[in-house]
Amino acid sequence: MCGIAGAYGSDALRLSLLMTLGQLNRGTQGIGLAWIEHGRLRMLKEPVHPVMFTRRHYHKLSARVRVAIAHNRQPSCGKVCYNNTHPFMSCNRSFALVHNGSCVFDNNIVSRIRREHRVMGETDSEIICHMLEELYDEQGDMVAAIEALFNTSFSGAILVLTNDGRIYGARKYWAPLHYAKVGNHVLLASEPGAIMGVLDGIANVVALRSRQIIEVYSGRVRVHGEGEPEPHVGYYRALSRRASLPYYPWAYDWDYDPVDGFDP
Repeated sequence: MCGIAGAYGSDALRLSLLMTLGQLNRGTQGIGLAWIEHGRLRMLKEPVHPVMFTRRHYHKLSARVRVAIAHNRQPSCGKVCYNNTHPFMSCNRSFALVHNGSCVFDNNIVSRIRREHRVMGETDSEIICHMLEELYDEQGDMVAAIEALFNTSFSGAILVLTNDGRIYGARKYWAPLHYAKVGNHVLLASEPGAIMGVLDGIANVVALRSRQIIEVYSGRVRVHGEGEPEPHVGYYRALSRRASLPYYPWAYDWDYDPVDGFDP
C-alpha cells in the first residue's frame, strides 16, 4: 500500500508534497516528487520518511510550479533504496509515473522490458512505467495507452505527469483515487483526507470508479471511461490549523501566493 498525490494550480509542487503528509498511513519508506519547471520534467526522490524529506526540501521548492505529482511508499516488493523509490521516468523522459498497488506480470514480459528499457530497480511499478511507455508510443495518446494498460495484468492506481503539463490518473480494482476541483486548483490523492488537509474550508471530493481515467490540463478536468465518477464521497471539512499541525507543520496558507496572488 502506498499513497499517490498530484496538483494543478499555483504552488502545485508544495501542495503535492503536503498531501503525502496527510496519508502517512499509506507509507513512510520513501517519498518522491515529479514536476514541470521551465518546460522540463524534473524529479526529486529519497528513500526516507516524508516528514524528514519535507524538513529538508519544503522551503527550497519553487512556488512557481503549476503541475506536480508525488508518492509516499510502503514497499510490497523491492528493498528501501533510491532506485525503488517513486516516481519513475520513461526512457525518453516523456512522462513520470507514480503507482499504488501490486501486480504480478508474466516473467517473459518482465525479462523483455528489463532488456529493452533502462530499469534501475526491482519494483513492479517501474515495469508498469515502461509498459505504459511502449503503449504510449504505439497509441500516440495517453488515454488510449492507459486503456490498453487496463487489459494487462496491471492493477492499482497511477498518476502520470506528461512533459506537456498534463496529469492523468487511473485506477483498476481496489486501489482508491480521489480528486477535488477548488477554484483554479485540481487536487488528487489516494485519501480524501489528504486533499482536505491542505484546504481551509469544505470541498466536494470525488472518487474515480475502477477503469476510469481522469485528465487534468490547464485547470480543466475530463473523466474518461464508462459511467460517472462515484457521487461525492462526502463534503469533507478541513481540520483546524491547530488540529492539523501534527501532519501539516507547514500548514498551507491559501491567502498567500508569491506568484499571482491566487485566493480560491
